[in-house]
Amino acid sequence: MENNVSSKFFTPHPELQPYIESYLFYELKFSDSVIPPLSIYPVARTEMSFVLDEHHTFHEVGLDKTDSYPLCFVGLLDHGRHFDVFPKKLVMVMFKPYGAFKLFGIPQRYFSNQATDVRLLFPEINSLTEQLREVAKEPAAVVASLEGWLLKRLLASEKTDVNSVVYACEQIQKSQGLVRIAELSKRVGMSETNLGVQFREKVGFSAKAFSRIVRFNSVNSFLTKNNAIDWQELVYKFDFFDQNHFIKEFKRFYGCTPSQWHSKGSYLDTEP
Repeated sequence: MENNVSSKFFTPHPELQPYIESYLFYELKFSDSVIPPLSIYPVARTEMSFVLDEHHTFHEVGLDKTDSYPLCFVGLLDHGRHFDVFPKKLVMVMFKPYGAFKLFGIPQRYFSNQATDVRLLFPEINSLTEQLREVAKEPAAVVASLEGWLLKRLLASEKTDVNSVVYACEQIQKSQGLVRIAELSKRVGMSETNLGVQFREKVGFSAKAFSRIVRFNSVNSFLTKNNAIDWQELVYKFDFFDQNHFIKEFKRFYGCTPSQWHSKGSYLDTEP
């Protein structure tokens, strides 16, 4: 069975770039009537998606309920999720780790490992949803409409301060998730306890949990760029206690062993 992925990135407005990585139009076409599950894995960003399909239904493997919403927000994940019913065409807003808190002003801990109907968060967005439906066949027009709303949110959130968390996230990402939390708290100028509170509020997980996500995204990038892997070197490079610890943690994130992941080419798109 073959499938074809069509995607296009859009650059955010300069005023939104500190908080939004990019916009992404994504369409998945299958050549067979049997559609394999869609798997999503932890990445160091949150996402809001507008479904361009006529039907906007989601069903997660192993759960009884089916969700249906045209505009959804997905918080940070710390484990993989798998869907056997999902939209095939959508436009995504890819937030920086603290971007959604800056623009929405809602504690991100409520969204961790969750997908939420954006209409429940902002009832006034129903009119935007109707506008998006009218231009659903034109991804650039969908992005423009979403961005107009996001610029209004930015204006309304002018006093929301995320500067300390921005700096901390930059330090974590620069170190590939390896900076010690004690050292990070000193650099930021706050206690480890307060740093944890700030991260749960503005990112969704503690600084330590966010660092783990960044570290495994870095591991994934390493696997992507290297055909022949010295697993012991990788364990040392990314500061795991030993190979067993690395394998256990990897399976929790990705549902398989590192060698299985590498052999089947299951690499993540962590960057535009």
